[in-house]
Amino acid sequence: MSNPVSPVAPTPEPEDVRSRSLLRPAILLLLREQESHGYELMSRLAELGVEVPPTTGGLYRSLRTMAEEGLVTSYWSTPERGPARRVYAISDAGEQHLEQSMPALGSLLRTVRGMINRYRQGS
Repeated sequence: MSNPVSPVAPTPEPEDVRSRSLLRPAILLLLREQESHGYELMSRLAELGVEVPPTTGGLYRSLRTMAEEGLVTSYWSTPERGPARRVYAISDAGEQHLEQSMPALGSLLRTVRGMINRYRQGS
């Protein structure tokens, strides 16, 4: 009787660590700095290094949800040239949410630094 050969498991892809969970606090932080319309906010998020939803629809869904939760407000701006744009601003509740998010972000930062340091020590 022959010994069956175990199939070799495929090598998994590297872990895809994304900053999606940072989207809400990042939006609030950027709006705290300056009111913004959606396209401008996408650009500012990318500069911050936060993963932006692949479509503007994803960002606008997040903003709409945050508005429903009272974290942001919005109004229509009608510039002299170009189309009207919805401009988003942080609300008082958004300010509180951002402040309450900072300890968790600090903890996440310590955890990631610890993991990276431990990885480097094992090399």
